Amino acid sequence: MNTFPTLLKREFWEHKGGMLWAPLVVGGLLLLFALGSLLLGLAFKGGALTMNGERIVIDGQLIDAATQAKIAGSMVFAALPSMAPLAGVLALVLFFHALGSLYDDRKDRSVLFWKSMPVSDTATVLSKLASMLVVAPLITALIGGLLGVVLVLAAALAANMLGAGILGRVLATPDLYLTPLAIVALVPVYALWVLPGIAWCMAVSAWARRAPFLWAVGLPLGAGVLLSWQEAMFDVALGAGGFWKHVVGRFFGSFIPGLWFAFDAREGGLDGFTPGESSVLELVAQSYASLASPALWIGLAVGAVLVALAIRLRRWREDAG
Repeated sequence: MNTFPTLLKREFWEHKGGMLWAPLVVGGLLLLFALGSLLLGLAFKGGALTMNGERIVIDGQLIDAATQAKIAGSMVFAALPSMAPLAGVLALVLFFHALGSLYDDRKDRSVLFWKSMPVSDTATVLSKLASMLVVAPLITALIGGLLGVVLVLAAALAANMLGAGILGRVLATPDLYLTPLAIVALVPVYALWVLPGIAWCMAVSAWARRAPFLWAVGLPLGAGVLLSWQEAMFDVALGAGGFWKHVVGRFFGSFIPGLWFAFDAREGGLDGFTPGESSVLELVAQSYASLASPALWIGLAVGAVLVALAIRLRRWREDAG
């Protein structure tokens, strides 16, 4: 009854460094760098920004209430771009985790021990998949959401110390409180879009006798180069552009959170969204709207086939050569 949760716990403890400590360390360093920059800015501030009652004057120009509200909205929206380093860390952690998921235990022969346990290959593979699709992104989303709010509040407080009464407007902006929830709400969207990439890496990890990185990266890149070369040499359309975007780009680019709009086949996936002015809920809504894209469902079908292949390969591959 408790087999699957136990397998998930095993995955977390075996990869705790990548799932938990990597985003924590990167987030801590980012926070220290941001706070250091704000302190330096306060130490060497000029006299361009002054406060006169409820008015903010920058370089002699009065900033009205509507503009102040836009500034506050832009500051809150900056919580999302501030997560870019964490998104990069998550992409790298998942990519290399997937590549080693079914290869490492064959390489050190520990697969023989796990096969002696009353645990099926299906449960083992699916637990590894769930840890990469849900557990790791959720941890990163929670850390990133908290980090974004702290950075926004620190920037607003620094602006207040310069004389701009922007902190109250930032605190009154609903997106300040919605952004962490929105980031967590995007985890299911990310999981669905990244599934084909993770499944590809897992299938290669279950099949390769050595150097799974070279096989996982080399096969799609080699096929793309071959198609492009044949198109150039023989002046025929072989769909190289589509292959680079929907196969190579999807397998590897989808590891980066937020890039699902690049693979969304619908027109105008981000129409009407203005950073700093539109609510973060609109970004969440348009992200979920991308689930109607045929590109997603084709990718899910391919991912399901690759996961089934990884399960089958695990049943008869017991060593990494």
